[in-house]
Amino acid sequence: MGLHFDYKSKTGERAMEKERKRLEKLAAKKAKREAKKEAEELAELERLTNPDNPPTPTTDKE
Repeated sequence: MGLHFDYKSKTGERAMEKERKRLEKLAAKKAKREAKKEAEELAELERLTNPDNPPTPTTDKE
């Protein structure tokens, strides 16, 4: 059985695999975008609740 007999019969299988990979990439991009957005929101909240620089720890030398 030659290659030309299998090629057409696997067209749907290849298309489904391609679609699956595309959807996985989209999901990964969305997750990354959401994580970045969440980190930015957290940084903004931190900045708003503590606008001054945090005090540096002082060591008492006695």
